[in-house]
Amino acid sequence: MPARLQIKYEDCSPLGRLILQHLEEQGISMNRLAELSGIPQPRLRGACFKGTCPTPETLRKLARVMDMHHLELYTLAYEGRIEKLPEDANDNSLDVLMREMFETAREMGLTPPTIRPSKAKIRKALMELGFRAKDEESA
Repeated sequence: MPARLQIKYEDCSPLGRLILQHLEEQGISMNRLAELSGIPQPRLRGACFKGTCPTPETLRKLARVMDMHHLELYTLAYEGRIEKLPEDANDNSLDVLMREMFETAREMGLTPPTIRPSKAKIRKALMELGFRAKDEESA
């Protein structure tokens, strides 16, 4: 049985809540996750709290151990730090879209490409996802 969690869920950022969930699901301690990821335990613990800014390297190391893509962790770590969207904006914000893309890829058993796709492939994928040119929006 893992050691009792000393970090309170309500004190955590979205990234911290994901880390706590991972600890519970895996039945491991914060110390063990720190050891597996190669992140000093105080740094890992600090990354859980609201208002902290984990380094990109910390997020990459953590993502490897949690079997996630580091961009998923970036969106959680920096959620709420980007200027708020206008009230009339719907849930198509970038962080939500990124998380849904990675979640869907994981569900499908897909891994991210090792080579960055060409601009042409990215443009085609964006059009297929429903992105439109600004002049088409007003039509």
